[in-house]
Amino acid sequence: MLLTRVITCLVILTAGATAASPAAPRFAYARHPMQAQPPKGRIQLGKCDQQVVYNLPAQRFDQTATAIAHATGCYIRYTNKKLMNVPVQPVRGRLTRRQALRVALRGTQLHIVRETPNLMEVMRVPAK
Repeated sequence: MLLTRVITCLVILTAGATAASPAAPRFAYARHPMQAQPPKGRIQLGKCDQQVVYNLPAQRFDQTATAIAHATGCYIRYTNKKLMNVPVQPVRGRLTRRQALRVALRGTQLHIVRETPNLMEVMRVPAK
């Protein structure tokens, strides 16, 4: 509480000092507005963000990953070859490649663990 009052007093004193000096601009922020910063946690858009119409049946993970990434430059990487035979969900509708992969992996132990504009890496994450 004391710290809050001290900070409030400093803010008031600083505002009073700048208002009293004739050389200080009164509304400096109006001359140089802050640039809008992109929200943190979002990645750049890339080949994995192009929309495509999908009609994929429930099948093995490797077949679905190949169909989603086919001839697009959106690479789906998985290093564990045991993931190839994991059954995944059907994917239908107009979706980005990221959305399509998320739909396919829903309800499985497979998760996207790394994303870049042109890459999605999938690994098995055990249930908690």
